[in-house]
Amino acid sequence: MPTITFKASHQETQRIRLAARTRRMTVSQYVRAMSLPKSGAKASCANDIKPGRVVIAPAANAPLLTEEMVKSALYDL
Repeated sequence: MPTITFKASHQETQRIRLAARTRRMTVSQYVRAMSLPKSGAKASCANDIKPGRVVIAPAANAPLLTEEMVKSALYDL
């Protein structure tokens, strides 16, 4: 099987190993699971995003974000 290597900081390496161990996976299994789309799922790309499309869905019980709320939040800046 081919090998892929990449650089990571000491902290990133610790976080990856801990995440893999927590899920009872090897680091290789964890990195593959986190980096590849789920079986049958369409891979997302920047060209797939169109104006007006919901990119991040809100939580089911989240209140509706209004223009007034945005203006109020930006006013403080």
